[in-house]
Amino acid sequence: MASLKKCVEAKCKDCTYDQASPGSWRQQVEDCRVTSCPLWIVRPVTMETVNARRKDKNGGDAALNAVIDNLEDEEDEDVVAGN
Repeated sequence: MASLKKCVEAKCKDCTYDQASPGSWRQQVEDCRVTSCPLWIVRPVTMETVNARRKDKNGGDAALNAVIDNLEDEEDEDVVAGN
């Protein structure tokens, strides 16, 4: 029995991939713009995209992290000052 992931990959590849076009099948499937397709939200993407999403999720926004760090520093100063 094939896994759900393999079935989705096979369908998306069959629908979108064109060997004569530039890019791997994953790149072409990732660029798919048929948002009405029920598989569009779960379509395969490149590892580059997966890693970028992980970095965004784990690393967060640099400006936001700076604000959070600043707030933490202010809290530390309040504790030292006895407030």
